[in-house]
Amino acid sequence: MRSTTACALALCLIVAAPAFAQMGIGGNGRIGHIPNQTSTNVSDEETAVRLIRDEKFADAIPYLERALEQHPRDANIMMLLGLSNGSVGNLPQSLDWYQKALARDPDHKLAHENLGILYLKMNDLASAKSQLAELVRLCPDGCDERDGLEQALAWYMPSPPATPAPAPAAGAPH
Repeated sequence: MRSTTACALALCLIVAAPAFAQMGIGGNGRIGHIPNQTSTNVSDEETAVRLIRDEKFADAIPYLERALEQHPRDANIMMLLGLSNGSVGNLPQSLDWYQKALARDPDHKLAHENLGILYLKMNDLASAKSQLAELVRLCPDGCDERDGLEQALAWYMPSPPATPAPAPAAGAPH
């Protein structure tokens, strides 16, 4: 449970597009929290969060990787790596980071929400719904992450499958 101070430091974005359009930014724009600052130095994680807030996802990745070297068990950094990789189109890496975050912290609500949104982007509705089921388990009375994934599911329209080019008609010149 976050302290009041940590909650006051929580970073929120206002996102006009649907949650999944920004590839995993939580339904109300949450991207995680900024840890309590204990010095005037800005940590790699804080720099990455600022870059993510400014939608500079590719620029955030090296800072997150350095932050993870310093804090290799931090599920929030792993979740942010999932968010950033997904936002630049690296869906397999995004999936891997969300799974690692959840292996470290199975109750990380934002990782469940963002993983569900990633599954929607990958046209895997069943897996997205399984992430919603986890959020229902984690917050039966509701929470922002559950609301965000429910909203993404409501807006979800699967991408049409790629259609192969028509075969040339018999007898047509090649």
